[in-house]
Amino acid sequence: MEVESKYRSPGNEKVEKALDKLGAELLSEDETEDVYFQHPGRDFGKTDEALRLRKKDGGSELTYKGPRMKLEHTKAREEVTLRTDDPLTAQRIVERLGFKEFMSVHKRRKNFKYDKIRVAVDTVEGLGEYIELELITEEPKRAETLIEQMREELALTDLEPKTYLELILEKGVKNEKK
Repeated sequence: MEVESKYRSPGNEKVEKALDKLGAELLSEDETEDVYFQHPGRDFGKTDEALRLRKKDGGSELTYKGPRMKLEHTKAREEVTLRTDDPLTAQRIVERLGFKEFMSVHKRRKNFKYDKIRVAVDTVEGLGEYIELELITEEPKRAETLIEQMREELALTDLEPKTYLELILEKGVKNEKK
């Protein structure tokens, strides 16, 4: 089970300095393209599911994301991930099964680890800077407590409950109305 919280960043540089002071370990820096797919027989928007192919240097990950369970300050959802070094083959398999490419999200991400928590410092194309705090666990309530402590350490206050895909879709709809 993935438990996470996302916040609008008070400034990625500021957060990175705070992580350095805490002794967090920089794990990786990536530029990614997250390709989301539409299911041939059901509306993932209504079922709150997602199928995502994350492409980055060194490989890719195909991830099914189950419906979100709302906790007080975080969200939790089942995630099932298959890693592969061949994103094109993974995408072909998905498309041959009837899924259609729906939308892509591009971002630059720095992954840090502090204790058991992964901290993603993101710059998302078209949206700006965000911070994600994440823990993989069997105990969502305990994870929520740890994430809340990390949020306080990093002085994150502007909770963003929507996914990047939802934010981009919302922004696109707003832009069309102008």
